[in-house]
Amino acid sequence: MNKLKKIFQSTIAKVISAVLVIGFLLSVFLFFDFYERQINKIRGFYWVHKGDVALKKQDLQNAIYYYEEGIKLHPEHYRAMYNLANIYVVYEDYYSALKNYEKALEVRPDYEVARIDYAIILSETFKTDEAINQYKKVISNKPKFIKIPFLVDNKKSYTHNLGVAYYNMGLAYRTKSMLAGLNKSTRRQYLEKASKSYKEAAEILKSYNSNYNLGLIHQLLKNKNQAGYYYCKAIEKEPMQYEAHFNLAVLLNDMEEYEGAAQEFKKAGLLLDTIGDNIKTRYIYDILSEVNQKIAINHDNDYFKKLKEEEEKNSLAEYKAGKLVIDLSDKANKEFIKSFSECSGKALFLGE
Repeated sequence: MNKLKKIFQSTIAKVISAVLVIGFLLSVFLFFDFYERQINKIRGFYWVHKGDVALKKQDLQNAIYYYEEGIKLHPEHYRAMYNLANIYVVYEDYYSALKNYEKALEVRPDYEVARIDYAIILSETFKTDEAINQYKKVISNKPKFIKIPFLVDNKKSYTHNLGVAYYNMGLAYRTKSMLAGLNKSTRRQYLEKASKSYKEAAEILKSYNSNYNLGLIHQLLKNKNQAGYYYCKAIEKEPMQYEAHFNLAVLLNDMEEYEGAAQEFKKAGLLLDTIGDNIKTRYIYDILSEVNQKIAINHDNDYFKKLKEEEEKNSLAEYKAGKLVIDLSDKANKEFIKSFSECSGKALFLGE
């Protein structure tokens, strides 16, 4: 009896094993494409990993090869397509870059970083309207926010991308304003759109560039107070950038606020001196000389007294290899550098 029982159990085990094998072989036959895709996906991940390693080493040629092999095996690997597009941008192969950005966005339409970079290259290739449409898609996208402490917070990345999209859309509208030529109405229309985009960017990013460009747009629109306001905001963010000081000086000069203009021209000139840009520095100091002559006409001796005091504060600064070098260890020069964050039109533009 026990012998029959063992034979029966052995037979049952063999039958079950046979059924499982047959079932597996049948599933392979019926779902061969599925299994093949899974195997290729695994192989694709391997090649993409090799591409990531090569990219970190700046071995761009091999990275291109690895990513392309990975995409052949796993055609939905959108991150590989995005990285590949970025490499082609480095090589200025914009056609290949755009093609790979498009493929990545076909797989994942909400890939905002890829869409923004795609739009930037569209602008670079003079497809400004298409670029603006891409920025609008980023702005109109309303993702579901996920926040897991110390792990995931996609709201922050979304907000940053939104600000970047607004900023770059401002650049695109500004480009369109320049292409408008002598058509003042169209030019102003695009400048106003650029202004709205930059304002949104400034409120989100609170960066030097967004505030500086917003000031520049208002200056072009002849909105002097708004231009001054945003130049001052830009200077607060990054006081050692000469462009905001220079444009603010031009604005103050146009408004006949000559003392403030002279102070900002001097700051711009000194900042250019620190990088050794002699041609631009000479140009700024020529304008500064003209502004000082206007001040002299008004017989404002107190201004020149203050000017001399400022020069004495900077007495330890010296020129080396054609560049102005300021000794940051000196207390007087630290105060001098701190003065760059003070906007000359602060009371006028910020009401302070």
